[in-house]
Amino acid sequence: MKIKTALVICLALVTILASGCGLASGLMGGNSGTVSNLWSDVPPLAGATKANINIPLPVQILIQGFMQAANSDSSSDVKLDKFDFIVYTTSQTPSDVASFYTADKMKAAGWNEEGTGGCSAGGDSGSGGAGFCAFAKKGSNRQETVLLIMPVQDDQSKQTQVFYVRFEATQKTPTP
Repeated sequence: MKIKTALVICLALVTILASGCGLASGLMGGNSGTVSNLWSDVPPLAGATKANINIPLPVQILIQGFMQAANSDSSSDVKLDKFDFIVYTTSQTPSDVASFYTADKMKAAGWNEEGTGGCSAGGDSGSGGAGFCAFAKKGSNRQETVLLIMPVQDDQSKQTQVFYVRFEATQKTPTP
């Protein structure tokens, strides 16, 4: 549970950084995410198109550092194995995106972990805006997955970039 809380806090800071520093527009590179399509267990946002946006290097370093720190925490019962991401753009606001990803919709898609926060968004009135969604699920073979959805509106284009970040973890085997 400490891992999930720290992960949510870390990536909330990433969202704030992306919206506040203009990373949502100028600092992101020209490569698409680490997966070619949105995962089958994530409902697609109507009207959104895949974007060729990469997570900036400082944010990648932050995420990798978080993963290493989380994995070195001996009190944690999970090991973070990897993260993948993909980015889409839409004319919808961050609040619209957050409203689309309801707890009921995500539960119907297999995201069943209680207490992972759901979605929230703000700042849609003329000054860009950002949102943050967190969902989790447990699979077979001690597998755990956390999905973060971070919509960030570009102040200039008024397009919303929706970052989908998926963390895969394995529950550690208890030592006697």
